[in-house]
Amino acid sequence: MKQADLKGKWQDGKNTITVSLPVMLFEEDGASIAYVPVLDISGYGENEEKAKESLQICISEYFSYTIQKKTLHEDLIAHGWTIKKKTKPFIAPEITDLINKNDYLHDIVNKRPYRMDRMDVAMPQYANC
Repeated sequence: MKQADLKGKWQDGKNTITVSLPVMLFEEDGASIAYVPVLDISGYGENEEKAKESLQICISEYFSYTIQKKTLHEDLIAHGWTIKKKTKPFIAPEITDLINKNDYLHDIVNKRPYRMDRMDVAMPQYANC
């Protein structure tokens, strides 16, 4: 799979920045799963392409909801992100830092065959949240 296949988009007319997020791809109960551990968001489908499409929808909905509720910064911090006001305002945690804090991620890493990819996602820059 080419990395270009994993493009996420979030737009609301404000400035955005693009971040590259890790995506874990694996099978569970006969479904393909695309999981972003740094946001704890999954998409699923009958194949990998459908799982990635589902993930893109979930990420878009996540940003729309947290921006509307003004909880984006709070939620990112709860997921281990560092928020700064100047350059690189959003810094995702390392997966290695999340493994012992996230039981689902711990299970994937230790008990399932998976592969890693990256997903470029446009995030709101300096969102007033």
